Amino acid sequence: MDGTLTEAHIDFADMRARTGIPIGDLFTVMESWEEDSRILGSMNTILDIEADAAKAVSAKPGLMQLLQLLKDRQVPVALVTRNTPHSVSAFFNLIGPEWSGLFSQVLTREFDFVKPDRRLLTHVAKTWGLDPADLLMVGDSFEDVECGNASGTATCLVAGGGNEKPGTVVLPPPGAVATFTVSGLSELAERLATAGEKGPQAAGVALGWPVRLAAGEAIGAEGAPAPGLDYLDWLSAAGALRCAPVSFPRMGRAAGGLATCEAAAWGDTVLHVFCGAGALTKLLASQGLQVWAVDSGVEAPRKRGLRAAPFAGEPLGPGCLTAAQQSAPSEGFQVVMLDGSHMTDLQRASWWTPAAVTSLLPALAPGGRLCVQVPLLPDVNPAAVLSSLRAAGLEVRHWRVAAPQPGCSDALACSSQLEIVAMRA
Repeated sequence: MDGTLTEAHIDFADMRARTGIPIGDLFTVMESWEEDSRILGSMNTILDIEADAAKAVSAKPGLMQLLQLLKDRQVPVALVTRNTPHSVSAFFNLIGPEWSGLFSQVLTREFDFVKPDRRLLTHVAKTWGLDPADLLMVGDSFEDVECGNASGTATCLVAGGGNEKPGTVVLPPPGAVATFTVSGLSELAERLATAGEKGPQAAGVALGWPVRLAAGEAIGAEGAPAPGLDYLDWLSAAGALRCAPVSFPRMGRAAGGLATCEAAAWGDTVLHVFCGAGALTKLLASQGLQVWAVDSGVEAPRKRGLRAAPFAGEPLGPGCLTAAQQSAPSEGFQVVMLDGSHMTDLQRASWWTPAAVTSLLPALAPGGRLCVQVPLLPDVNPAAVLSSLRAAGLEVRHWRVAAPQPGCSDALACSSQLEIVAMRA
């Protein structure tokens, strides 16, 4: 809402200084904190800053033009925001009941699902009886775009908003590249008006990536999610990955104002091995999973607010996960997820050998699952891979050869994928 529909009156530099979160998505970082008192103190600071901003609420240029167009075209509109109900009320008082009634769904951070959790927009689409690919997610932050891309909606980034670096160009990370970008709400209204007259693809307005992909379009980075979404769905359906019923349960318990659940229902503890820039890791973290990440370089995932540690020594070598385990659950992770999209060719060819598998086992709790998605190389026999895993003491529960994933970044990663779930005794 702030920075998209209303002028942003929040001083994010001050908020970061006062909460001690210099980089990364605020909610993602706070959810990773173990101390409830720390979460509560920072949330109280955020609430104070937001309350002051609500007193000065003002509309973005072009807002009424956009709302008039949506009203005339009878387009259903939802407001999905990480703001408080108080801030939403201040906005609705500003525009008045004639226009606030246009928003048929109003989901604040008190709702079960919060950006960038992709379940938020799939809920909106289901409530309206629409396919997510027929929705357009409009926002001013990378979290808005990540949420839309992961949900399968088209996405529009309103430039100059919530990425908090006035006067600089901040390149969007993988999975957060919008379908299209506008300079303001007036430009968005003009694009939507043209699209209504000439079809949904006119003037740079497009449908969400699942429809475009099904039509044979090469979607590229624009509007594409982090690769691996189909894989996550498969893991969830197989019972190998248990998300929480809410997005940020630890924050909800510690500070209130967000939905929470019993600690027993929190998502699995996950170690994402070869996390890359952290696009998929962040989506995992937003679904109530307790996530850590590891890769050779971890500057990019840390900038997203993720818990990330570098490999200790050679990746897939003895003791390679030592640094990641130092702040991890003492009993080990319930899920170790091996992500082949960020491996080297040599690592893709050898990850399943006895020495490499043995390097992962110290991080895996008894009864934990090793979940793997790697490109299926022409000279790798899946039967040999499964035999090696069994020889290492793992029980192979599920496996398949899956189609290429949307959002993949290179030719090999866009090949067929070998996906495996193996359990440690």
